[in-house]
Amino acid sequence: MKPLKQLIHRLLDSCGFKVMKNSAHTDLIRELEKNLEKRFDFLQERIVANSFFFKRNVPAWYQPIASEPGVQLILRDLIKPGDTCLDVGAFQGDLTLVMSRLVGPKGQIVTFEANPLILERLTNNCISNFLTNVFLIHGAVWHKSDEWLQFFNNGAASRIDIKSTEKIEDLFHVKSISLDDFLARNKMIPDVVKMDIEGAEKHALRGFANNLDLHKPHLIFEHATNDRDDDALVIIKSHGYRTFCSNQYQEVHTSADFLKGSTIRNVVCIHESKIGSTGFANPLSLVEKTKFKLSDFEKVTESVYSIKTNLDTGRYIALLELSAPADATISYQIATERGIQGQYYEQYCRFEPSCRDLPFDLSEPQTVKVNLETVERDFASTIQTCSVQIFRVDGYPVSKHFI
Repeated sequence: MKPLKQLIHRLLDSCGFKVMKNSAHTDLIRELEKNLEKRFDFLQERIVANSFFFKRNVPAWYQPIASEPGVQLILRDLIKPGDTCLDVGAFQGDLTLVMSRLVGPKGQIVTFEANPLILERLTNNCISNFLTNVFLIHGAVWHKSDEWLQFFNNGAASRIDIKSTEKIEDLFHVKSISLDDFLARNKMIPDVVKMDIEGAEKHALRGFANNLDLHKPHLIFEHATNDRDDDALVIIKSHGYRTFCSNQYQEVHTSADFLKGSTIRNVVCIHESKIGSTGFANPLSLVEKTKFKLSDFEKVTESVYSIKTNLDTGRYIALLELSAPADATISYQIATERGIQGQYYEQYCRFEPSCRDLPFDLSEPQTVKVNLETVERDFASTIQTCSVQIFRVDGYPVSKHFI
């Protein structure tokens, strides 16, 4: 047997295919043997697609990821090849995948996730996308290490909740870790940090003080404006950072400075000494380029309506205002001929306070489509009012994104 053929059999055996005596896996082995000279990406995709234990919940590495468009754009602006980055609160790993591609083969990502029920999904998503520069950590990022914290499982909104009275089956105990301790132990210097840990950001920042002062990494963290708890903003600013809204590109100091009516925002934090190397170096302003009302939309299907407009190069924000029943699920998408630039997909009760403004970037003049869908509902009878304003972020440099 040729060496390559032996390697494939060894790989399949190590994955458990030897004991899975069913026709699907037998056919897979035969197909692999017949196609040894075909491209590796074809072979790996067949293995992932037919394997019992590699179930991907995020797009394949070569496919676009449309989730969290505002955070994605900032990460693409700030991360450079070879960087060391931290994804604190990764959930299933959508942004870990984005960050892995951005740092490239010479960079590294350390991904932290506290929820024990999501670890298998996160692991499978990283393995199935061959993220060899990602290191996974199960732990609750906190202001000190080696404490056992009570953790409440609530899917994507899972959180550390020391005083929770939730059902006992939804509660776990997770060991804490501080970022300063982890980085010192592993002799690492962070360049960019993304943090989304459902209100525990202020605790994580207290355990990150040494690196904030010494290495001044770029940071983006989630902030709940409706809680009126600005501790995380106060802490990061005390370390010499300036803070900006990731979706509006305006400097913010308190929760009152964010888009009126919003509840969940992401804060971009750039140290004063490094501001000149970012897109926030110059004063920025939002200039309205076009505006549409409900009657301007064209019907595509019973549930999908769309509008088109031509725009020049630049960074843009599409601001959607609409009214609909609270339980209606809304898909809000910006697309060009190059593909989907960003998308929100939420029930209206969560959509209205958090997903109205969708940033996107054009590296060349293009026709932009704004697509709205009322999922499993008739659009005309669901959407009561609707308008879209598109603003250009004047002063922000044109980005060169290579992935």
